[in-house]
Amino acid sequence: MPTLTLNSGVEFFYTDSGVPLGGDDYTTLVIIHGHTFHSGTFQRISPLAHSNSLRVVCVNRREYPGSSPYSAEELNVFASGTDAQKAGILEQQGRDLALFVDGIIETLLGPKAGGVALCAWSMGNIFLLSLIASIQTLPANTRARLSRHVQNIILFQPPCFVFGVLDPPGKVTPHTDPTIAPAALGPTFAKWVSSYFNHRDLSTHDVDHLTYTDTDASKLPTIFGLQPQELASMTDFAPPEKYDSFLALPAFAGPLARQVDKALFDPAVRSAWGAPTVWHLYGTAEPWNIVYGGWDIESRARAIDSPALAINFRTIDGANHFLVWEDPEKAVKELKACLS
Repeated sequence: MPTLTLNSGVEFFYTDSGVPLGGDDYTTLVIIHGHTFHSGTFQRISPLAHSNSLRVVCVNRREYPGSSPYSAEELNVFASGTDAQKAGILEQQGRDLALFVDGIIETLLGPKAGGVALCAWSMGNIFLLSLIASIQTLPANTRARLSRHVQNIILFQPPCFVFGVLDPPGKVTPHTDPTIAPAALGPTFAKWVSSYFNHRDLSTHDVDHLTYTDTDASKLPTIFGLQPQELASMTDFAPPEKYDSFLALPAFAGPLARQVDKALFDPAVRSAWGAPTVWHLYGTAEPWNIVYGGWDIESRARAIDSPALAINFRTIDGANHFLVWEDPEKAVKELKACLS
């Protein structure tokens, strides 16, 4: 399977749907995966790429299958580093992923290819924001290629901790719920994150209208519908224990919040990217912390009210967190609607 190796020696595994028939006027959609569920999560959307004039490239982050592991020193920073060290390792991940995208542009995109859209799903948005924030630290040729080719940025279903936003009082997730025994956390979280939730009126942006436990009993959580071989093809349970899970803890909130300030709300960073369109999408049946994260970023964008820092927001009616698996046609339609 394909890999791309940076000059530093860091290697990234990726999947590639290939050039659409005809080879003209298509968009390359680069997707960064989330916690536990790696590039295999998107295997149902890749077959739909060509008919939608897309080339879908899904990268495995470090520690996930086919990509470089972290050193013990790097893993220690995720687990117990200072704020400055945490900020530094986030910056490095952003630079590495930016160089990966630049390598994809140089090696895969032909002269007739259209633009590039950068997308991350779920917790992977931490790394997309790192990538965006890194633009001014990159070599001049890389900056020029990225700003010329990248036309769209899509924040797809990010939870609130991605933005350094702490849980509001009275709200918990399985990881912070004191009633859940450690041995039961994995299965409980998998059921919870893939359920369909019956939130109340989301138009109010009232946190009291968000539910932690009220789910639609008529719809199985996605995890319950997966065959063992399907689950194996899209998950790796080792990396989260090494570093992913640390990113969701309050100790990372400060560095993540500062990263958002730079990636989304710094005019110089937006300008360096060539002013791509930015979208934020979430489903109305997702876990509460994903809806809440959307509300927070939307309120910030509206308060700034700057065309140069505009973020477009859209909700996906009835979608749970695994739209790319449950309804890949709808997922592709929603993502394609974000392309300019």
